[in-house]
Amino acid sequence: MAAWGSWSLALLAVCVGTFFSANLVRSFDLLNGLSSNTVYSNWQLQAITTGFCLSPIPSMLLSKERDEDPAGGYTIEEHGQLDEEEYAVESIYALLYSMYMNAPNLISEHGVRYQFTFNTWGFAPSPYPETDPQRHGKAAYAALVTQPPIMEYIKNIPAGQRLRIAEVGCGTGAGANLITREVHPTCEYLALDMQHAAIETCNKLHATSENPGLICKQIPGGVGINGGKIPLHNNTMDVVVISETHIAEQEIGELEKSIFAEIHRVLKPGGFFVWGNAIPTTTWHEGEAYLTGAGFEQVHSKNYTKGAVIARDEDSARVELILDQLLDPYISTRIPFFGERCARVGKKLIANFYRHPGTALYAKMVTGWDSYMQQAYRALK
Repeated sequence: MAAWGSWSLALLAVCVGTFFSANLVRSFDLLNGLSSNTVYSNWQLQAITTGFCLSPIPSMLLSKERDEDPAGGYTIEEHGQLDEEEYAVESIYALLYSMYMNAPNLISEHGVRYQFTFNTWGFAPSPYPETDPQRHGKAAYAALVTQPPIMEYIKNIPAGQRLRIAEVGCGTGAGANLITREVHPTCEYLALDMQHAAIETCNKLHATSENPGLICKQIPGGVGINGGKIPLHNNTMDVVVISETHIAEQEIGELEKSIFAEIHRVLKPGGFFVWGNAIPTTTWHEGEAYLTGAGFEQVHSKNYTKGAVIARDEDSARVELILDQLLDPYISTRIPFFGERCARVGKKLIANFYRHPGTALYAKMVTGWDSYMQQAYRALK
């Protein structure tokens, strides 16, 4: 039976490989070809991952000679590092959020079952229990919206008015859910993301009748020059959040400037833009220089890099389980000759996404090339 199972998979591989002609493989290139406006079903994901694994792309990625990275000599094989021109952010997140939707409940190293929605790296120490699989991400979100200037501001909100928060790049809305249910339970919260699958998860799990303060909404293309505006009137929000969103990874470019302009537009005079992420240290300096000349003043800043590294170390066992639990359901990882290579590439890429020990993004925090910061900027109007 074992031999027959292997030959069955081999036959399936040939059939699927024939079906996925060159044009179809290009259409379903999981690094570049997926749409943020689509929620991919389990069967579609099976087809996409199989087409990817049978294509030459994994071998090309592994064998490509890469330019010297000023942050270090990182490769896919060892560190899960991709060059920016090798992938589209929209496609990668369309894949990941659809995989999260189709994943069964995961099991942590403590035997705790949980839904995979809180994808924030976060930092240590965390006030949440050690057995909470997503304690570090929760710590980061809670700290971001309770920075001292924010708490002082909240004290002065007139009676009868609710704290109004918007988030750009909310993902599945797990952070928004934490804030609206536990941190600021009387607030109104608008959670925005470009990914249809992420917003569908947000609406299904978090913006429920038991949590009426949370609204989740897709912005096709995202906020900024690639997409649209924040769907709010001018001068209406107390706080706008960006937490570990895929922007400003190399520089403060035109996209970032357009996002910052939208944030400034919707903030009330004296309202706050709060920003937390692990990005190059030089980009944080560039961001401060730009924002303080674009209608903001920095009122708080804290470096959590050491705690972020500790969090990744403490989270290592859970992430190792995630890598297996996310990829094991896909038949492509069991195709003879192709599956092992494809699983190896997939695990390295996902591990790097999580800044797992041994990956490029983890090393960049250890060396100080990247810094995990949380900052608060007051809108001047």
